[in-house]
Formats: sequence, structure tokens, C-alpha cells
Amino acid sequence: MRRPASAPTRRLLTGATALWIVALLCATTTSAQGITRDEVMVRAKAFAYHPWRCSTANLTASCDAGYQSVYVVGDFMGLPYDWGGYMTLFEFDQQIAQGNGAGSYPSDGILSCTSGLDCSGFVSQCWDAAHNTTSSMSSIASPILQADLLAGDALNTPGYHVVLFSRLLASGEPLFFEAVGYNTHINTTGGWSYLSGYDPIRYDGITGTTAGNPMGTPENPIIISSFPYSDSRDTSMSASDVLDGCGQAPSTSEAGPEYVYQVTLTQPGLLTVAVSDDVGVDIDVHLYTSMNTSDCLARHDSSFTQAVDCGTYYVVADTFVGSQAYPGAYQLTVDFSPSGGSCGSGPPTYDFEGGLGDECAYSGNPDLPFCNENLGSEVCIYSSSPPTSFCSRACAGIADCAAFPGGCCEDIGSGEHYCLPAGLCQQPADPDAGVGDGGAGDLDASPPDPDGGWPISDGSSPDGRPASDGGLPPTGDNPGCGCSPAGSSDPASGGASPHGSLPPLLLVGLWVVLRRRQA
Repeated sequence: MRRPASAPTRRLLTGATALWIVALLCATTTSAQGITRDEVMVRAKAFAYHPWRCSTANLTASCDAGYQSVYVVGDFMGLPYDWGGYMTLFEFDQQIAQGNGAGSYPSDGILSCTSGLDCSGFVSQCWDAAHNTTSSMSSIASPILQADLLAGDALNTPGYHVVLFSRLLASGEPLFFEAVGYNTHINTTGGWSYLSGYDPIRYDGITGTTAGNPMGTPENPIIISSFPYSDSRDTSMSASDVLDGCGQAPSTSEAGPEYVYQVTLTQPGLLTVAVSDDVGVDIDVHLYTSMNTSDCLARHDSSFTQAVDCGTYYVVADTFVGSQAYPGAYQLTVDFSPSGGSCGSGPPTYDFEGGLGDECAYSGNPDLPFCNENLGSEVCIYSSSPPTSFCSRACAGIADCAAFPGGCCEDIGSGEHYCLPAGLCQQPADPDAGVGDGGAGDLDASPPDPDGGWPISDGSSPDGRPASDGGLPPTGDNPGCGCSPAGSSDPASGGASPHGSLPPLLLVGLWVVLRRRQA
């Protein structure tokens, strides 16, 4: 399938080399059923902010000896980009636990032993529809005006890429969610220029005109602040339907809607959770240490008592699904008996890779983690001598750089302002540092002069999509939605610092930084 003429090819300059950014295409089927905008956005956030752990087993794939994941061992947020991928969170958690490969790209083909979402699979999941490609979205969605976009609508270029619209920022630019590059993530910086040529569409089964922040979801759990605790609700009224099973009992389907509660304990002891429900209703109770369904400590159809340490836990009242779903009214009770002992190590937690200030992959060291937009990181900045790298973000002043103690917001060339750690700051932090024409905040900024400054792939505006020089571009009949995180020839070998006294820092766009390792 060829890229349609209406979908613009993006071009960036890296050093003296022009890199043509390849069009995105997506991969596969059809369905339509009613869903509220609240439900759509809860699902989008659940996929984008989902915690998971990549092990050595997830770096290879049992069905393809030549496959190697672009991920490294560590903790990550957001489902990986997976060519042809379409699955629930529970299916993803189970497959990763069983050793499936973490994500894939078009050159891998559609593999049965890799896990994640592609762009159309993500939007289809958010709409609770079957997997439709970007080319078949018109069978379940209708065109609308850009001015009429509401939370849960989408912007689509058939045969290219699709994103899920969330809202407008104060600047008038769009905030949206997408599965592209490395993972499923929120995009706050792409702007309308990123979406040039896209068609606004609305799912035929969506209802309502607004989306809020409903209680009882993974992103906004109901807080249990004292004991004994009691609460009555009806799962048929919940906007959350994303936790479809518990790792402790994977064969028991909890694919109906749920309510999520959060409890933080300051001493160890025994936590007792019980639920009662009406005739014709079947609500089960679960205890999680995170929203990864493999981190489910206990479940029961009526009650359980679980030893717990100091820390945060999540109680979930979920709807059992047998021959049908059994949502409805329930009564939840939670009580706690302290043991009188001292706090231990607490429940297991995630140490996410790719946050602001973290080391990040570049052409000289592709085995480091990538920068994750879900954690606020936009680009990887690195120096080849001495070898160093860190995830950063565009800034307008020092207030944007709180994640860098003693750091600064500094112009690194061509008006591009980025947060730097204290050791790289050459002058007192200027709280009034601006972002002028061609700067990080200018969505229409031109790339820097290829004969001066640092090579740059516009990290502040993700027009910087995967480069075609050694990655996985779509070619011929092998299109790729999201394509690959591609590397370039080592830009660290050239480029002089306009600061003179600064080491030769290089700025690498999110999609360009990680070279896919070939087996």
C-alpha cells in the first residue's frame, strides 16, 4: 500500500544529511457498539499509562529467530508499539509474563509471539470496537469538522496513521494519544502541524458531548481513608472497564466494568475485603499493588484476608463474566488489623525508564532506554565526549526544569531551549529565558542550519518521525504504522557547540534516538 498524496512526507536535516521521515500506515476488522466519551478516555489513559516490566525473555520471540525487541530490560509505562497489535491490558500482561516479545515493526511482519498495540489497534481498543485499520475506520466512524472535535474523537489519514483526540491546550493546539514509535503515549507537543492532512472522524457508537475525570478508575481511584470502610455502588454505572482478569486466577474472566479504590497503609497488618451483591449480579473483589493485572495479590467472589506491608494498594470491585456479564449494585467493606510490627520493604513498585534526567539511548549506545513522553521526556540530549546522555524537555524558563535540581533552561543552539542538569549550565538560570522564532515552542520552526550548531531532529514538535536511514520504513507493500525507532549515522562524530565551552551536546528526536538492533 502506498502513502496517499494527502499525507505529507516530513523532512528533517541532521548535520549535512537530509533525512526523509517516512509516512505511517496501520494494520486489521469491524464492529460498532455504544460507549461514552468518559469510557473512551479512561481506556486511552489506561493503555498509555500502563506499567509493565520488560525481562530478558521479552527481548526475543519464539516464533521468529531473527526478531529482537527495541526495548531493554527494565520498567516501562505505556504498551509497546506492535505491528498489527490489538489486545486488552489483561491479554498484554499475560503475554508479557509468558515471554512474548515486547513490540514489533513492519519488517518483522505480523507476529503471533509479540505483544502491544499499533495505531489503529489502539484507537479501536479505546472505542471498544474490533480492530479496524486506518483504511477501514470509515466503516465505523463518520467525518466531522475539525472545529467539532470532542474528547474521544479521532484524526485519521487512511493508510497512514490515526490518533485519538483528547482536548485543546490553552494555546489552541491539540493534546492527543497515539501508538507510534516506541509505545502508546500522550502527545502534548505535536500540534496541528503534526496532524496536517488528517481527517477528523467520530466513532458512530460514541455518546455524550463531554469527558470528565470520573471516580473509581485507574487514574482517579476512590480513596479509602479510614477503617472500617464501606461503600455502595453499581458497576453498570462505572466508566472503567479495563481490568479484565487477575494474574492469580487468569482463567476467571472479569471483563465487565469495575470500580478501583486506593488505600495507603502506614503499618503492616491484615487487610480484609468483602463484597455482597444482588441476585443476578456477580461482583468479585481483588487486591492489586499496581494497575498491571499480573500484580494481583488476591481475588475472591465474596471475601479475602491478605497480609499487607506499609505502602499503597488497590482494591478492585470487578464484574464477573461467564456466559454473559453480571454488572450491578454491590456493597463493599474493607477493614484493617495492624500487626504491631515494623514496616518491611513494602509492595513491589516500578522504577520507570525514560523519565526526565534519565540516561537515554543514542547512536553510540542504543542499549539504553528511550525517553518516554508519558513521563514528561521529549528528547534525548547526549555528548560523545565524555559519553553522557539524559532525557530532557523543551522549556520557556527555569520553572519548566524542576526535575533538574540546580539545572537551567538554556539555549543549545538555533533558539532551541532545553532543560539541562546543573553540571552543563554555563550561566545563571534565567527565569525569563524565551523561546523565539525557530525555538522549541515554535511548531513551525525550521531545522537548524546543517552547517552550524548541533544536528537536531525536532524533539519539541514530533514532526520528527522515524528516519528511513537504517530503521524500518514502510516500503512497497510493507507499510508500517508508526514505523521504527530508527538510527542515523553517528551524529556524535560531528557538530560543534555554539557555546564553545560546552561539550558537544547533541539533541535527538524521540523517534530517531534508538537504533533497532538486528539479530
